[in-house]
Amino acid sequence: MKVKAWLLPILLTLFVAILVASFYAASWFGEQYVLRAEPFDPFDPFYGEYVLLQYPDLNVQSRSFEGPVYFTLKEGPDGFAVIDRIEDEPFFGAIRGAAFGRQITAPQLEQFYVEQGRGPELEQAVDLQVTIDVAPWGFIRPVSLDVREE
Repeated sequence: MKVKAWLLPILLTLFVAILVASFYAASWFGEQYVLRAEPFDPFDPFYGEYVLLQYPDLNVQSRSFEGPVYFTLKEGPDGFAVIDRIEDEPFFGAIRGAAFGRQITAPQLEQFYVEQGRGPELEQAVDLQVTIDVAPWGFIRPVSLDVREE
């Protein structure tokens, strides 16, 4: 009976530890990229301040896609991330996103929560940069949002 009493708390603790480790694993094992970003809405009354972002460099030159897409990133010549490979079907290491014509977005990149009072400052800056970690299996972890110095 004593083994059964401790089994559930041990399993729950292990589950939480795995979740936390998987979140930080993107930073430990993944690549870090900096994306050029532009804000377009700074406040949500329920969740607090956040910035909705769009990424001018996440677009496809070769052809137009619609619906779900899978893509990888690489560092461009100016130091900002650009799309390396894009497919209609999933592949290992791909980030799952959505395409609207030539513009690509990913759910993990659309919103970035910021400290209270910082949203209007970032919206006025217009030119932003987002640093993200991308795990080898395609998981994205946003790290920081800053004003872009050009």
